[in-house]
Amino acid sequence: MNAFAHALLPAAARGLFDDEALCRAMLDFESALARAQAEEGLIPADAAEAIADACAGLVLDAQALTDAARHGGAMAVPLVAMVTQALQARGAGDAARHLHKGATTQDVVDTAQVLMTRAALAPLLAALEEAIALLRQQAADHARTPMLARTLLQPAQVTSWGLKCAGWLLPLQRSHVRLQALAVQALALQLGGAVGNRSAMGEAGERVAARMAALLGLAAPAGSWHTQRDTWLRLGLEAAVLAGSLAKIAKDLALLSQAEIDEVAEGPGPGEAAQGSARGGSSAMPHKRNPVACMQAIAACAPVPGIAATLLATMAHAHERALGEWQAEVAVWPQLWIQVFGATSAIRDALAGLRVDASRMAENIGRTWGLVHSESLTQALAKALGPQAARARIQSLGPQAMATKTPLPELLCADACVLALPPGQRAALQAALHAACDLERAVEASARQCLQWLHEDGDDPEDPS
Repeated sequence: MNAFAHALLPAAARGLFDDEALCRAMLDFESALARAQAEEGLIPADAAEAIADACAGLVLDAQALTDAARHGGAMAVPLVAMVTQALQARGAGDAARHLHKGATTQDVVDTAQVLMTRAALAPLLAALEEAIALLRQQAADHARTPMLARTLLQPAQVTSWGLKCAGWLLPLQRSHVRLQALAVQALALQLGGAVGNRSAMGEAGERVAARMAALLGLAAPAGSWHTQRDTWLRLGLEAAVLAGSLAKIAKDLALLSQAEIDEVAEGPGPGEAAQGSARGGSSAMPHKRNPVACMQAIAACAPVPGIAATLLATMAHAHERALGEWQAEVAVWPQLWIQVFGATSAIRDALAGLRVDASRMAENIGRTWGLVHSESLTQALAKALGPQAARARIQSLGPQAMATKTPLPELLCADACVLALPPGQRAALQAALHAACDLERAVEASARQCLQWLHEDGDDPEDPS
C-alpha cells in the first residue's frame, strides 16, 4: 500500500496480513506438521522438537522468500531451505530431512491464509459489534423522531431516524451472525500433499491432519480443499456483502450531513484536540468539516466488488492443482479483509460521535409545505371528492404551496371544491386535512416498525427490565 491507501485505513489494518504475519503463520504450519507427525510415529520426536524450536526462533527474510518464490513459483521451496539453514545453525541438520514431510506449497500458504484470516476476523467482528450497538441505541432513542424519507434523492414521506438506523442495523447483524457461522467451517486446516490425497503419510494422513488442526486451533476437514474453494470463498463473499451494507450507511450519512440538509454530523475524531485542527478540515476553506469517516468507509468499500469478482473468477482450478487461479486468489484475499475492516472501523467511528439534529429534521419536513403528506391528504380528500378528483386537486395545488410557501392543507381548506361542501362536511374535512399532516401521526408507522425490528431481535427498548 502507498501513503494514500494507509491514510484511508486504521493503523491496526496494516499488520493483519503483512509479511511478518505471513512468515509466522507459515512457520507455525511447519512446526505443527512436525509435531503431529511425531505423535503419529511418522518422524522422530527429537526431529519434531528441533523443527519446532527452529521455527519458533526463526525470523524469515520476507524479501528473500518473495524473490525466490517469484523465480521458482512455489513458496515452500525457499521456506524449507531457510528452516533447514536454521536447523543446521543449531546443530540439528539431521532433522531437516523430516521437515515438510508429505506437504506442499499450497498446504503451507492456504493454512497461513486461514491463520491470518482468523486473526483479522477478530478485530473486524469487534468493530462490527460496536457499530451494531451504536445503531441499536440510535434506533431505540429515536424510534419516534420524525425525519424525511427520500426516494430518488427527493423528499418522499415522513419516516423516523430510528427506523432509518434500524434499517442499517439489520444487515450488519446478519453479516455478524453469518461471518461467525461460515468461519466455523472455512477456518480449516489445509493438508493434502502433492495431489490432495495425503499419500506420503499413508493411513496416518487423516490422524496427522486432525492433530495439526488441534494444535493450530483450526477445523479439521474430511479431506483437502485445495481445488474446492466454495466453503472458503463463501466466507470472503460474506465480508464483501458486509462492505456493501457499510457503504450504504456511509453514503446516507454523508448525504444527510450536507450543509443544505444538516440533519446529522460526524463528531470530533480521536485526539482531535491534541492535533490542533478540526477533523475533516480543508486546506483552502477554514469553515469546512468534511465527513471524513464516511469518506474513508466509502473509499475502503470501493475496491471490494472487484476483489469479490476476482475471487469468483479464480474458482475454476485446473485438475488437482491450479495454474494461476489459486495464485490470483491468495494475492487479493488479504486486501478484501483489510478493506472491510477499514470500512467497519470507519462506520463505527462515524456513529460513535454522531450528532443528530432532530429539530433540523423537523424543519426540513416543514420546508416541504405539506407535500410529503400528499398520500394521507389524498386519502382524506378522497372521502369527500373521490380519489381522482382528490389527486387532481393536490397535484394542482402542490406547486402553488411551494411557490407561495403556504402549507398545502391551508390551500386545500380554502379551495373552492372544499368550500362548496355543506358546512358540517366541510368542517370535518378541514379538520381531517390538518390531522393528516400531524407529525406524531405521520411517524407512527415508522416507530412501530422500528420497535418491532428491535423487539424481534430480542431487545425491547421500551422495556426497562
